[in-house]
Amino acid sequence: MTTSTERQSATAAQPAMEPQSATAPQSATAPPPAAGHPLAEGPALSRVAGLPAAAVAPLAAEEVAEVLDRIAAARRELAALAPAVTGLLYDAVPLMAATGARRSVLRWRRAAHAGRPHPVTPELLAQVREALAPKGRETAALDRWAERAGDLAGLRQSLRLRAGAAEAAEERTLRHLMGLPAVSGALALVSPVFSRRVRQPDGRPLDRGERLTAYGYAVRSALKASPLSSLTHVAVPGADHGARVRVGLHPLAGRVLLRAAAVRDGVRGLVRWRVNGSLRTAGPTARLSDPRQSVTDGWAWSDDEVLDASGREDLSAALRDPRGLPAVRLARYLEAGLLDVDDPCPQDRLLDWLAAALAASRDPSDHRAAGRLLTAARELSAIAGGGPAARAAGLVRLREALEEALDALGAADDWPLREVTLVYEDRAGTLPARPRDDERATVLRRHARAACDSLRVSPEYQALTDAFVARFGEDGVCDDVFGFLQELAAFGVPGVPGGPGVSVGPSGPGALGAPSGAPFGAPSGVAPGTARPRPARPGRSSCLPSVAVVFQDCEESADGPLLVVNQVSSGTGGLVARFHRLYDSAGGPRGAGFAERLRAWARTLHPDAECLEFVPAREVNPLQGDSCGVLPASLHWPTAPRRSGPGVPLEALDLVHDSRENALELRRRSGTPVAPVYLGTVPRHLVGGAARFLLVLADPWWLPPGLADGTRPDDPSETGPGVSARHVVAGAAVRRARWRMEASQVPRREPGEETADFLERVDAWRREHGMPAEVYVRGENGAPRRGDRARKPLWLAFASPTGLDLLDRLTERPDTVVVFTECLPRRPAGEGPGARAVEHCVHFARPAPGTDRGRC
Repeated sequence: MTTSTERQSATAAQPAMEPQSATAPQSATAPPPAAGHPLAEGPALSRVAGLPAAAVAPLAAEEVAEVLDRIAAARRELAALAPAVTGLLYDAVPLMAATGARRSVLRWRRAAHAGRPHPVTPELLAQVREALAPKGRETAALDRWAERAGDLAGLRQSLRLRAGAAEAAEERTLRHLMGLPAVSGALALVSPVFSRRVRQPDGRPLDRGERLTAYGYAVRSALKASPLSSLTHVAVPGADHGARVRVGLHPLAGRVLLRAAAVRDGVRGLVRWRVNGSLRTAGPTARLSDPRQSVTDGWAWSDDEVLDASGREDLSAALRDPRGLPAVRLARYLEAGLLDVDDPCPQDRLLDWLAAALAASRDPSDHRAAGRLLTAARELSAIAGGGPAARAAGLVRLREALEEALDALGAADDWPLREVTLVYEDRAGTLPARPRDDERATVLRRHARAACDSLRVSPEYQALTDAFVARFGEDGVCDDVFGFLQELAAFGVPGVPGGPGVSVGPSGPGALGAPSGAPFGAPSGVAPGTARPRPARPGRSSCLPSVAVVFQDCEESADGPLLVVNQVSSGTGGLVARFHRLYDSAGGPRGAGFAERLRAWARTLHPDAECLEFVPAREVNPLQGDSCGVLPASLHWPTAPRRSGPGVPLEALDLVHDSRENALELRRRSGTPVAPVYLGTVPRHLVGGAARFLLVLADPWWLPPGLADGTRPDDPSETGPGVSARHVVAGAAVRRARWRMEASQVPRREPGEETADFLERVDAWRREHGMPAEVYVRGENGAPRRGDRARKPLWLAFASPTGLDLLDRLTERPDTVVVFTECLPRRPAGEGPGARAVEHCVHFARPAPGTDRGRC
């Protein structure tokens, strides 16, 4: 009999398969870092699942799985007996005296030949033995067949009983898990309607949609550690930071409130107005970058759109003192992107600042708005420490208070209060992350060193450097950095195939100057007959070669990997920077200093430059906004409001070419190099417009695929069905075993088919394809590089009735490609009731002070 452990590790013995590789073109390749250089280790953070893995053990339906194992064993034995049984029955048919007996034997023989278990009556078995006795034939195979066929019938009856019990147990488990504080408290904020429905004590069974929604939340809480979810908590290895919760208001809601209040007579003189500094004129032409704020499926973003500003009136004089303009005109200029308001205070204190400013006004409407904002601030504070019911009620009162405040301020509507997740939270847990042992630490550092050695100068940086030299010449100086980047965003990089640059927002990636379908960072070829450009090298404004390795520990085994690498990403710190507010804003010695670690890491990556923080869309996106404030000074972008605190406007900097190194650098007019440090959580390939070019300068490195299991926008496209074996390199798994299936290849439940029959059919199918009993599954729809490709996978046990319901839902669309991936590491089962899924993120870099930066 196959044990549960054997079922889960069935793929470990599969042969390794070499990962697909890509090589950067010579024109975009700097020499690799020299082997033997020291490897610096930077900030580390662990993401811990909010529930112990044992919480979802009932969803594995292990009793059903045990019966399915026995059914599979019986079917294998029947298949092994089939040749002997069919031969015996072939000889027995003509020997049977009665016509009915001959027909029964023929049916038995056909069933044995087809591999179908056929129930055999004792009378028929005795007649066949008697008919074959004169020929001296050994009939033990017939006896064994009949016995195993009878056992199989009993097992199927047991499966029906256990499947029914499993369905009821899974319903109870899901309801129980949705009521646990670790889950229900988060759901009260991210999905309040669903949270309220599952918490109602009406005894009503969950419908299919509710059951699958609850299943998704349950398995993500127990088996996935997502940095974007309040269903997990984070831990700093080695820090006694204690449990803490940080709740914040969506920054776009705060920005809309600030704009609505800024035009009021009592407030306009208290804020600092910012004129859109992107207007560029050249003869009869003029360009203006319009910051467009949008919300799509809850995702808020701001992207600059370059507009033709020819013929527009010169607003410079009118906007020189916006405080003298009528409120209606101010509001119109704000809406048009011609004006904005700088942050008057840190984001966390905005509601209090607005309430104080409005309370000092003489307008009764301002007083009413101030009262509602104070109420909103109190509700936000109460939500942080409240239970599920209190949180849900507080969220309703918070939204009502903000809507009434906007109404009192004369706003046209309540956008975006219902389009975004209004309140978000981060949690630091009390469970410390287990420190790495020496063997795993060695494997991790070896892999990080290999990743750093693999870094190459990106084609984007090469194209940016070539475009600069073509425009300004060797050792050229550009004193209008934004104007140059704006021009590239509007018209593309000269000489790069594909024409105009692609402005990429959250909808999808695209390479600079490449067609919209081109993957970010992928090497582009050189046109036939053209000389390869001189290889570009990073200057002092660019970070050293660095990576962030995201991995999980694997269980000890004789031949298995010690860890699995989920992702190798940019090493600048953006994956963890947003949590500095969680650890350092509460004050006190415990857990403090995380921001200082990030600042020290920024100095390590930019040893010869002044570090200025640059995070696009921080004023509208919480992932970006929370990442701000690590560095003491910021780089001010002409189309964005300035954050509170010191900063340097981009207009005060030059972009300079160093012909000796063929490198680009940002410099102050005094000659001091400046590094724009990007600490945002959103990957840089999702940032569009002119800002994208500045991020390329900040981090010019490209990592070839094949060093981590996670999907990348520039991964070789996988289409159609196929099987990929696990790939392990020096103790680190860089690719899990996976199976890609068209939806039509995956069994679907037939109308009227019983749950037990469907379970047995799917179980036979997954064994036929060599899949383990537990996998992760996700669906891909449409073009391979659409957002569906990156959809988070869900854990699935093939013995679970709810799991098969999920699989049935995934295959409803015929154009879906279903991807099954082995569970590596396996679901913690024997490590105690408190064992949790943990994912670690550690930063590494190759510092080489005093050496050629191209070889760092």
